[in-house]
Amino acid sequence: MLSAKLADAVRDLRYLLNRGYPRDSAVTFVANHYRLKLDERHLLARCVFSKAEVASHREKAVGGTEMRGKHLAVDGYNVLITVESILTGKQVVKCDDGFIRDLRAIFGKYRTSSATPRALMEILTTILRARPSEVVVMFDSQMSRSGELAADVRRRLKQVGLKGAAQAVGGVDFKVRGFDIVASSDRAIIERVNAVWDLPGEVLKRRKANFTDLTKL
Repeated sequence: MLSAKLADAVRDLRYLLNRGYPRDSAVTFVANHYRLKLDERHLLARCVFSKAEVASHREKAVGGTEMRGKHLAVDGYNVLITVESILTGKQVVKCDDGFIRDLRAIFGKYRTSSATPRALMEILTTILRARPSEVVVMFDSQMSRSGELAADVRRRLKQVGLKGAAQAVGGVDFKVRGFDIVASSDRAIIERVNAVWDLPGEVLKRRKANFTDLTKL
């Protein structure tokens, strides 16, 4: 549930974005005007979009039933961090474009936790149900211990019987572009690929966890 102040901030930011104001400066202006806390600022930055962006993102969104027989790339940290947030009860948001995003803003500070194995298995079993022909999970090699995490995912892929691979690579947003479908909520990736799957959204439906829904505001 959004506070009245944050709801007003969301509406104001939408207004500016719909009139072509640059995203970064508009987010900063609105967040400063309402004196928002850090997590509230993250919500504006990650979850509020112009009508044109919403239409573009929704046009590219595909469901699990469209995954069958396709080559799937997974934006590893993006999906993992959001699924961990769902499983541990941290705030997640159904954003203007319909994608589920977390507000943790971990970026380069991510560390595995007791929730990580559970989240990885949730991700892989969700993919297994969708039945792609192959999946490649990519972790940004600049993040600490990405190689170990990729090795763990490779073991788990065999365990659940999924054909695919896991890699620690540089330039994940570039390397996922050659795939039929990409699992990610990263705005930069969504804008550059043809089809996107909201994998954490599938997990959220099955888990029936709480979330904040901006699409109803």
